[in-house]
Amino acid sequence: MNVSHIIFTIFCIIALVIMPHVLVNAEIHGPNVVLSQFQLRPNQTASEPNNIVVKFLNVIDDSRCPSDVTCIWQGKSTITVNVVKSGQNVGDFSLTSGLGDKNATAQILDGYFLQLTKIEPYPKSSTTIPLSDYVATFELSKYGILSPLKQFKSGTSAQQVQCNAGFELIIKATDNSPACVSHSSASVLIHRGWAITTNT
Repeated sequence: MNVSHIIFTIFCIIALVIMPHVLVNAEIHGPNVVLSQFQLRPNQTASEPNNIVVKFLNVIDDSRCPSDVTCIWQGKSTITVNVVKSGQNVGDFSLTSGLGDKNATAQILDGYFLQLTKIEPYPKSSTTIPLSDYVATFELSKYGILSPLKQFKSGTSAQQVQCNAGFELIIKATDNSPACVSHSSASVLIHRGWAITTNT
């Protein structure tokens, strides 16, 4: 066996090990699509995509450690917001920063999430922050497109599967199942016969 055959064999082994991981990883890209980022003061309202209106109601707790004090705990701040969808009041929601993203995020509608990403100004030990001085930064997001495999298993044909922006739909040659991969990866996989294009 000459050197070229050995190199080719090694290349094939590496490809067989790596490529399945490429295909699997391509199916689990970004679940959330950010729709809007905005700031509000108390009693201010923002009209966001899909007829969603968010109003900053109140600051109900601000126990954050003052910036000029050394604390063993960073503290937290909790605000309330009201959400209206297409003219219908969805309800009030509490968002707490300082305890992790889970507490700072509320599912305000089916598939829609509102996150408190920042609350300003930061407190100082010598001053009290008036309610009117608070500024909250929010992020509105929507649960993104399901993975290709989940779409396929739910009854969508492989050719009709949707991919998030920046990804291309291919069909695996081994089992005719769909996958979403980058455009550069799609070219390589199709060229090597591991996948076929849908031309969509």
